[in-house]
Amino acid sequence: MKKYQDIVRHGKSGTHLTLEGNPHIVIQEKLDGANASFKFEGDSIRCFSRNTELDESNTLRGFSVWVNDHFKDLTFHEGLILFGEWLVRHKLDYGENANQFYLFDVYDEKTEEYLPFELVKETAKQLNLNLVPVFYEGEFQSLEHIQSFVGKSMLGEIGEGVVVKNTSYKNKYGVQQFTKIVSDAFAEKAQVKKQTIKQPTDQLQEFIDSTVNTARVSKIVHKLVDEGLLNEDYAIEDMGTILKHAGSRVYEDVIKEELDELLKVLKGKIGKKVPGIVKSVLAEEGRV
Repeated sequence: MKKYQDIVRHGKSGTHLTLEGNPHIVIQEKLDGANASFKFEGDSIRCFSRNTELDESNTLRGFSVWVNDHFKDLTFHEGLILFGEWLVRHKLDYGENANQFYLFDVYDEKTEEYLPFELVKETAKQLNLNLVPVFYEGEFQSLEHIQSFVGKSMLGEIGEGVVVKNTSYKNKYGVQQFTKIVSDAFAEKAQVKKQTIKQPTDQLQEFIDSTVNTARVSKIVHKLVDEGLLNEDYAIEDMGTILKHAGSRVYEDVIKEELDELLKVLKGKIGKKVPGIVKSVLAEEGRV
C-alpha cells in the first residue's frame, strides 16, 4: 500500500524552499479526522487507513463501508490512489459534516507523483466527492498571508491549521514536499514555560517537555481508535491498552517530526562534554 506522505511543519530546515520564487500554491484546511484512501482495481475497490488495508473486521469507523456504497454504480481509472480525510470525531466536532469523506490529493502510481490540484478538483467533481476546503489558490503572497488562515475552518467552529502545497516543488531527494502550519491548540511542539528562579538547564529534558505534550499524545490516542485498537468510548479503565500501544508511537512520531531539533540538542551536549575530556587526554599524555 502507498502511505500518504508526511506533511512537514513549516519552519523546519529547507521548508522555505517550497515557497521560493513566488510559486503557484494551494492553501487547504487541515482537517482533524482519519487519513484514508482507496483505489480501483478491476471490478473491486481497495480501501486503506494510513497504516493498513481495510477489511470487514476493520472498516476505519465505517469508511470502507461508505466507499463501497458510494461507488456501487461508479468506476474510475486504475493506477490512481485517492487520499482524503474521513471526518470522524477526534479533537474537533464538525457537526453535520462528520462521517463524510473529503478528497485532498490524488496520487499517480505510474509517475509516482501527486497530481496538480486542478486535476484533484476535476476528480472530485467526476466522482461526486467532497473536496477539502480551500482557503486560497494562486501565487504565493507572503507567510503572513498563509498564517492568516490558521485556526479558521469552513466546516466547524475552529480549524486545526493549514496545509500548503506547491506540487511542482521537489526536495533534494526528488520527492514532492508539502508543509503545514497548525494552531497553538494543536501544536505538537510547545513552548516550555521558563522558571522564575534560575536553575541549571537540561536541554534534553526541555526537548522532551516541549515535544511530548497533550496535542501529540491526543493525536496518537485518536489514531488508536481509528485503527480499532481502542473503543470510541475509551476511559481511564483503558489506560493499559493505551499505554501498550501509545508509548512507541509517540516516540516514533517525535523522531519523525522533531529529529533535527533533537540532533541539535545532542550536538550541544556532546560539544560541552568534549573540552573536559580533551584536557584529561592532554594531562595523561603529559602535554599540560
